[in-house]
Amino acid sequence: MSYWQRLHLNETIKAMATSDNGRRFFIQLREPPGEHRNPIEFYRWTLTEAQEAADRIVNAYYPHDCDEQICGLWRKLDN
Repeated sequence: MSYWQRLHLNETIKAMATSDNGRRFFIQLREPPGEHRNPIEFYRWTLTEAQEAADRIVNAYYPHDCDEQICGLWRKLDN
């Protein structure tokens, strides 16, 4: 199974998008240790929608200029 990942803020926050049998994408956000929010999980219908939604949520909780130097790119990873 493949999934997409982007590490925000110098790899302190992880956003992941995993395909649900090609029908939709399951999104998970993981925060740094010691944070008190619950992990955020939700679905989107396309990979682009999933990536954009994950980036918006991370930026809402941790405002920053989300660029390649600070957050890298979305990367496809295979298990």
